[in-house]
Amino acid sequence: MTSITIIVIVVVAILTAVIFGFAWLGYASCLKAFKLEVSQGKHDDEIRKEYININKRKQVIVKVICYTMTFILLCVLIGLFITGLSYKASGESLTINNKTVLVIKSGSMSEYYDEDISEKYKDLGYDSRLQFSVGDICICEKVSPEEALTLGEVYGYKHKNIIIVHRLIGTYTNNTGEVFYIFRGDNNPGKDQILVPANNIIYHYTGNRLQVIGSFILYAQSYLGIWSLVCLVGIIIGSDIVLHKIQKLSKQRAEEIRGAIND
Repeated sequence: MTSITIIVIVVVAILTAVIFGFAWLGYASCLKAFKLEVSQGKHDDEIRKEYININKRKQVIVKVICYTMTFILLCVLIGLFITGLSYKASGESLTINNKTVLVIKSGSMSEYYDEDISEKYKDLGYDSRLQFSVGDICICEKVSPEEALTLGEVYGYKHKNIIIVHRLIGTYTNNTGEVFYIFRGDNNPGKDQILVPANNIIYHYTGNRLQVIGSFILYAQSYLGIWSLVCLVGIIIGSDIVLHKIQKLSKQRAEEIRGAIND
């Protein structure tokens, strides 16, 4: 972790604490004002409609729906947050049931660069169904250095801590007999400027993918995404606490109104 990354994390943490602090002061101020207005009877008409002159069954159904939707939203946001952090911490790959999940960040394999490449690849028998777009989740298998590779297949190789998923288009043997592999993104104007040794090729794309969903993971692993998800979860939880307190005050006032009516 670089010093710049640490500084960014500290600054974001401080900003988040400040924002939550001001938000909670705002919540506390609203609650205080509401409590005063309730004690003065300014919300009695609304309270009668909501807690006295209301179908109890309908009230229960509405509450169940609201709580369920809130719970589902929180689960989605927290799950996305955890997935984004896990993906970032694991070197931008996740292993599930012996399959590796990669989220695509570039459009280098989204289509053919031009018709000539399309025809050339078609003549070579390269499958265009192995293409994918930004935000797709690609399912890959692990590749061992001893495994035989197939021209036209799509593999993921590591270069400077980045995983590049491109099509294998050739090989190169140097003077010492060492074999290197040549890759190209279908949508790139030329081959990759990297001769890749077998040890650096770690994934084989199976052809299975989930479209678009990966965009959410890419967002969730960014600093802006992490910050916004934390803020959203905090706002939802804070709003739920405030709503619960408002409901408690309203119920207390409803009991006072019922008592006055009975007397």
